[in-house]
Amino acid sequence: MKKNSTSPWLKAGLALGTVALLVAPLAACSSDSSSGDTSGGTSQADIDAAVKKGGEITWWTWGDTTQDWADAFMKKNPKVKIKVVKLDNPDATVTKLQNAVKAGSGAPDIVPVEYQTLPQLTMSGALADMSAYGLDKYEDDFTASTWNAVNVADKLVGIPLDSGPMVMIYNTKLYAAAGIKEAPKTWDEFVAASAAIHKYDPSAYIANGGDAGFFTSMIWASGGHPFKTEGENVTIDLQDQGSKKFADMWGGMLQKGELSQVATWSDEWTKSLAQDKLGTLLMGSWMIDMGEDYGVDKWKAAPMPTWDGQPGSAENGGSSITVTEQSKNKLIGAAVLQFLAEGDGRDLVNQGGFPATVATFDEPEWSNRVYPAYVDEQKANQVGAASAKSVIPGWQYLPYQGYANNVFADSVGKAISEEGDLNAALKEWQKTLVDYGNAQGFTANK
Repeated sequence: MKKNSTSPWLKAGLALGTVALLVAPLAACSSDSSSGDTSGGTSQADIDAAVKKGGEITWWTWGDTTQDWADAFMKKNPKVKIKVVKLDNPDATVTKLQNAVKAGSGAPDIVPVEYQTLPQLTMSGALADMSAYGLDKYEDDFTASTWNAVNVADKLVGIPLDSGPMVMIYNTKLYAAAGIKEAPKTWDEFVAASAAIHKYDPSAYIANGGDAGFFTSMIWASGGHPFKTEGENVTIDLQDQGSKKFADMWGGMLQKGELSQVATWSDEWTKSLAQDKLGTLLMGSWMIDMGEDYGVDKWKAAPMPTWDGQPGSAENGGSSITVTEQSKNKLIGAAVLQFLAEGDGRDLVNQGGFPATVATFDEPEWSNRVYPAYVDEQKANQVGAASAKSVIPGWQYLPYQGYANNVFADSVGKAISEEGDLNAALKEWQKTLVDYGNAQGFTANK
């Protein structure tokens, strides 16, 4: 890599949430690894021998089930000791990891990473390339979109844990009352349904305005590819065909006053869903297992509407499991990732969230599961499985996606609250992201 005294990975304070992250140079700039077990290819015998010999590793997490996973691994491999450290949330985990990268020490051996954050952590040298440890053998076991997410800059930086192929979960009671007989298959039908719901009950809405994660997923589902990164070159086009098509459609409903202003996950949002004032959730399939707080026996899951009525979807959420570049026990880390990729370990992973493993979609117990929220004992998981197969390929996140999401409220979020022009807001968001990228040493839109 070309040496650059203003490398963006050295200079940038990449904001994730409300916290500034400290980053290190590109991993490609490092002369070697200090972990002692990463040179050349690694055989399964090497991994097995390391586990048999034993050692102690640290596993940071924000999840409640990680200790169970670690305990199951240690039961099978009693000479390995895993210290699980619980952190508050994904943002706190990434911030702490980036600080360790900056300091040159203090990182754990294993850490979960949300898909949107993988490019940022990979380029800052935080994550180890696991292709040398044979983990690429699992490619066919996972959905194409989640496997693409863990392959960053020609590196395999982890394995998928869960996934979030988008589905439309709609309130059959509200839809029927508004005269809508079936789920919209196209966005034109969705717009018509929006008008019908708001006409039937001016205090009811088809959906709320959305947040940064929702917007990027919807642009993806609309065929947009607004973010492209090659090394330090970043291209941002939030007026590409998919971005503009979505903004035109969503903005039209917004300016008619047909989208709710309640914030996603707020108490008001939950009440609106339970009281039939918010008719639709456009979310990752992890939402299929919706709780009784939203009401029972009134929901149905349907494929995402598309522009032409043909299958097309996007990911919305999900995370991976990775080994850090600072780890002194990458062989044991690789063994843990193998454990979580197949067999008993994968079974534990798939007990929570929506699975990323394609074989799960054909398991009768999973595919035929019935949830109390859904009418007619709908087997809603099958809708999510179909969505996973229709995720539009080629999506990329920004290498500073955390910052992008953080400043979303200043432009697009403001337009939502003021029922303003979403295309103008996307242009403003783009300018902020381009200016930020160039200020940090990237070459953005040049």
